Amino acid sequence: MTPIILDSPIRTAKKRHHHRCECERDTLDSPWKAELCSILHTRDEQKAQLLLDAFLEAHHGEIDQVIKRVQYNAHLDYRDRVTPFSYFGQALLQMINNRWRAKDRDGTTQVFNHSHNIPSILEMETRYCVREDRKRGLLDGSAGLPGGGAHDRKKRLLEKSRQLFEDENDRTPTDDEIVKFHNERMLATRKDAARQSVLITQKDLRGQQAVPIDDASLAAEERLMSVDSPDIGAFEREQRLKALFALCERQDREAAEARTRALKRDPVLMADVARAYFAHHLEGEYPTRRELVEALGATESARRREVGSQFNAVLQLARTVFSDYQPMD
Repeated sequence: MTPIILDSPIRTAKKRHHHRCECERDTLDSPWKAELCSILHTRDEQKAQLLLDAFLEAHHGEIDQVIKRVQYNAHLDYRDRVTPFSYFGQALLQMINNRWRAKDRDGTTQVFNHSHNIPSILEMETRYCVREDRKRGLLDGSAGLPGGGAHDRKKRLLEKSRQLFEDENDRTPTDDEIVKFHNERMLATRKDAARQSVLITQKDLRGQQAVPIDDASLAAEERLMSVDSPDIGAFEREQRLKALFALCERQDREAAEARTRALKRDPVLMADVARAYFAHHLEGEYPTRRELVEALGATESARRREVGSQFNAVLQLARTVFSDYQPMD
């Protein structure tokens, strides 16, 4: 007979969830869920750091397995344990601060509440951090990484084109000349140069370099410069959005009048969905469906589905309102 363990790992994990836990019941026993739930609900940074240190120490063996898979898939040196662990820590902090911790209230986001495969999520996020640094030239060569081989191949072909141009013309080419020469060579020697990612622009001639944090200036990084130009079409868009909101309100009234029986809950209105979706349109920012659900506070599954259907109706109506809209340059 198997002995009964009174303090099993599952019971212990449930006890470690925060008392204001909002996690889905089916995910309470998921690996790492309970400890991270307590961290996310803690607004005291010092206490959260202590909980995070305890989490890393308690799950050192499991994290080590994740790091080994990252090293294998990202082709990192298997003898270097410090670099992949630092990327894991970076990925963990990014997920805590940007995806899992609620921005407008205490607690967690719906992304975390419904997550049940946190080790896999952190593994993929760690590989993403490695891939991004490798693209920026902040890590070793990108050969062997998905999408990185094309970068190395383009660089080698560009060097070959530069050498051929110098041999033919006995001089160093200008930027315009090397771009034209290289692209003509690729188009002449390759069946589909565009799909093979071997064509270049002048941006490909400039290697990426790190910008010192304490000396960020336009001389070091031109992308720090921004040009503030007036939004000429803002007024017309505002007028069309007001018309869209009015149409949504009319459809909400018609739906209420056609309803034959009272609902047990307040319905999700098209006008509320439309206003939430276009709230920051002047900045060019539009929420995802998940963010829309969170903004409207639709915690019940039925209300979440209703947000989705109303959102589709709003988009269809917006296409009609903006069908003849011509943006002004």
